[in-house]
Amino acid sequence: MSAAEPTTTILDGSGVGPGGITRVLTEVVRHWPAGHRLRVVAAPPSWPVPADRAADVELVSHQASGRAGAIGAATATLRRVTAGAPRDRTRVLSLSPSAAILGSRLPVTTVVHDLAFRLWPHDLSTAVRQYRRVSYGAAVRRSARLLCVSARTRHDLLGLYGVADERTAIWHPGSDLAAAGDLPTPLADLSRRGGSWLVVAGHAPHKGVELAVDALAELPGHTLAVLTGGHRIDRFSAAVRRAGVADRVLFLGHLPEPEYAATVAGAAAFLMPSHFEGYGLPAAEALRLGTPAVVSPDPALHEATAGRAVRMTAWSAEALVAAVTAAVGGPRPAAGGHGRSWRTATEHLVGLLAAEPSTRPAARVAG
Repeated sequence: MSAAEPTTTILDGSGVGPGGITRVLTEVVRHWPAGHRLRVVAAPPSWPVPADRAADVELVSHQASGRAGAIGAATATLRRVTAGAPRDRTRVLSLSPSAAILGSRLPVTTVVHDLAFRLWPHDLSTAVRQYRRVSYGAAVRRSARLLCVSARTRHDLLGLYGVADERTAIWHPGSDLAAAGDLPTPLADLSRRGGSWLVVAGHAPHKGVELAVDALAELPGHTLAVLTGGHRIDRFSAAVRRAGVADRVLFLGHLPEPEYAATVAGAAAFLMPSHFEGYGLPAAEALRLGTPAVVSPDPALHEATAGRAVRMTAWSAEALVAAVTAAVGGPRPAAGGHGRSWRTATEHLVGLLAAEPSTRPAARVAG
C-alpha cells in the first residue's frame, strides 16, 4: 500500500494525557494530508478537532471518565470500528501505549514517547505504575510496529523489553507553533513594567522545577513563569515557599496555543532542567520561536534540541544558574531555524504507517 493512496487511519487516543502528547494529537490531526480519512477514537475530554485541518476527520468518541472506564470504552470502540474494515485500506495508529489496542481487529502501530514509569518512577502511585506496566506490555505484545520519538526511547525499549531495532523506527515530532498571540495578563503586566521572565515546563514532577526555584536567588532581575498546563504540582509550590521567592514566581494554568507561543517567544530563556525526558518538545518549540533553551544533561533533550540548547553540566541549581547565564548572555537563536514543521513530521508519520514492519512482534515482555 503506497503512502500516496487514500486510506482510512483509525487513531487511538486512549493513552493521550496532559502535556506534549495532546499537542502531538492536535498537530497530527491538523496536518494529516487531504484525501486521507482519519477516525479519532477516545480523544481526551473536551478535545476539539482542529478547524483548520486538511483531512476528512471524524471524532468517533472522547475518553470515558475513570481510567478503567476509558480503556474499556476505547477497547470496545476499536473492536467495533475495525471489525470488517478492509485490511488493505485501513490502518490503526495508537498515539501512546494503551491496553485498548487489544480490541483492534487490525494490526496496530504505536507511538512510544518515553518509559519514565520504569526509569523515573518517583512520585507515581502504585496504581499508575501498574496501569502503565499493563498498557506498555500490551503495546509491546500487540503492536506490529513501535515508533519511538527519540533514539533514547528506542534504546530503552531494547534494554527493558527486548524489542529489536528492526521492529522500531524513530519519529521526531514537529516543533512549529502558530504565530504568537497576546501574553497572559500577569506577563503582559510584567512586560509593561520592563520586566524579564524565564519559562519552565512544570506540569509533571519530573520536570525539575525545584531546581529552577532554587536557582532564582542567583538570577536577579528575572521572574520565573511555571507552565502547569492546569496541573499544579504540590512539591513545586512547597519549593517556592521554602526558597522565599513567591514574589518572583508565577504559576500559569492551561494556556491557549497563541498565549503559550507568546509566553515562550517573549521569555529571556526557556528552561527544561528535567530529571527525565523521552524527547523534550517544549525545548524544541522554544528554539524554533527564537528563544534560548536551557536543558538538563538528559540525552533525549540533547537529541530534541540537536545540541543547540545550553546544557547543564549536572542536576543542580548551580549548574542551572551557569547555563541560564550563558543562554541569556549569548545571541538569541534565529526564529524558525531549528527543528522541522508539523507538516513535514506528519508526512513522515504517514510514510512510516505505510511501511510494512520487517519482523513480527516479540514474544518476550519484561515486567
